[in-house]
Amino acid sequence: MTKSADTAVGMTCETASALTSAEAFAQENTPTEAMRELLALAFAGFRSAAAEMDAECDGAPFVHLPLNVYAAVAGCWEPALPVAAATAMLYLGLDIFDDLADGDLPAHWTGRRPAEINLVAATLLSALPQLAIARLHAPADARAAMLQEIFEGLLTMSAGQQQDLAFAGSSEVSTEEVHASVNRKSGAEMGMFAALGALLAGAPAEQVHLYREVGRAFGIAGQLASDMHDLFVAERSMDLANGTRTLPIALCLDRYAGQEREGFIALLRSAQSSTSAADRMREEIKASGAARYCAFVIEVQCRRALRLLAETATIGEPRHRLERMIASASLYRGATIEKGEPR
Repeated sequence: MTKSADTAVGMTCETASALTSAEAFAQENTPTEAMRELLALAFAGFRSAAAEMDAECDGAPFVHLPLNVYAAVAGCWEPALPVAAATAMLYLGLDIFDDLADGDLPAHWTGRRPAEINLVAATLLSALPQLAIARLHAPADARAAMLQEIFEGLLTMSAGQQQDLAFAGSSEVSTEEVHASVNRKSGAEMGMFAALGALLAGAPAEQVHLYREVGRAFGIAGQLASDMHDLFVAERSMDLANGTRTLPIALCLDRYAGQEREGFIALLRSAQSSTSAADRMREEIKASGAARYCAFVIEVQCRRALRLLAETATIGEPRHRLERMIASASLYRGATIEKGEPR
């Protein structure tokens, strides 16, 4: 396939093709010029983020998971491009909703009302992807199974997002609750993307399940790694500012008691608006051992994804690409947890 202009700025051919296909489908099937303009703005703003994901994950997962799973079963990825366009629209809609919830909208939305942005997200999430799947050149039972996968996946993700929002600012959230939220939100999302590729390829039910679980484990690892990056690497932690209760914070809440716990909760509240308090919070979490434990949990999920991938009997380049994507979530450089050092 000829490379598009997007690959010149670091985007892979597959991701560029999926985004181009997704935007074209959205433009062709949206009835008003005003809505088409908003959708064009959403896609234009999303391209740089997609290119970054390509570089960080050895292929943006919302595109490369369904494409490489399909290729693992069917031998090539090109026939699955309409599915990758649908998953790109799903991911973009979810991403916009997340930005709205976090109060962290990118600059390209400047001057647009929240109600307009919310409408774009809803359209990308609940109408266009389903229409794309319904129009696939595939057997009716395969299309029905794929739509069922999307409906069930979105319902599970909605429950995870509700938990995440409910935990914000709470001092009572547990590690088990955070694990469950991440599993439902990010685990279900990547599991759905992987399963869609397997379903289109006509994989048997047990193979679809395995690929779904590969995606789920990778999604959990990727979300936890993203949370760690936000907390320890980003110039300003949006999670601390928004009172989001990620796994490192939940671990400390579980471990501390009495005055130590009260002091930690007070520091959490201060960290929402104070840079110095946020710096102290980072050091507190590091000293508690919570950061190293989270790196271990991420590694366990990566290893689980790799083990499940091996059970699918996937071979060749699709397997290697999926392995590299999974490995990108790990915080360890070494081949083993015992000898590896967190990045």
